[in-house]
Amino acid sequence: MNPEPLRRIYGEFPSMDEFRLRSINLDVRGPSLALRVDLPDFSAYPPEDWAANECDVVQCQIHFAAVEPLDLQAWSPPTMAQLTAVPTEQPRMLDVSVDGPGVSLRFRSHESVAIRHISAFRATPDASDEVPHRFLSKVDARLFSTLPGTHERLFYER
Repeated sequence: MNPEPLRRIYGEFPSMDEFRLRSINLDVRGPSLALRVDLPDFSAYPPEDWAANECDVVQCQIHFAAVEPLDLQAWSPPTMAQLTAVPTEQPRMLDVSVDGPGVSLRFRSHESVAIRHISAFRATPDASDEVPHRFLSKVDARLFSTLPGTHERLFYER
C-alpha cells in the first residue's frame, strides 16, 4: 500500500527474498498480522541521522490485513526467512508463507500489504535489535527511541 518511504531510501523497492524475522504480532482486535523484519541490505540513500549514527540495519513491519486461516508450525526467533505471496482464486487475496530454519507460517491475507515503522540501528555482535533505533516517521521518532514492548498498541496495532 505504501512503498514510497522504502523506495525513497533504497532507490527502488528492496528485495524481500530473504530477511531476518524478528517477531510475529497478531492484532487482538482484528484479523491482522505484522512481521517485524530486518531487511537484507542497508539503505542506498540513508537519511542524515542514520548515517551520522552509523546505522547499518534497516528494520520495518510488514502488515497484513484480513488474515485467516493462520497456521504457525515452528517459531524460534530471530531467524532468517523467505516470504512467498501468491494470488488466490479469491479476488484480491494472497496465500502467504514465511519459511526458514526457525519458522513455518502460512496464512491467507488481503493483497493490500502495508510497510510500517521503518527504522535503522547499528548491529551488535550478537545481532540484537535491543539498541537505539532511528525511526523514519516523524511520529515514530517523537514517540520511540528504542523498540517498545509488545504491549505498546500504538506501535504494534496501528
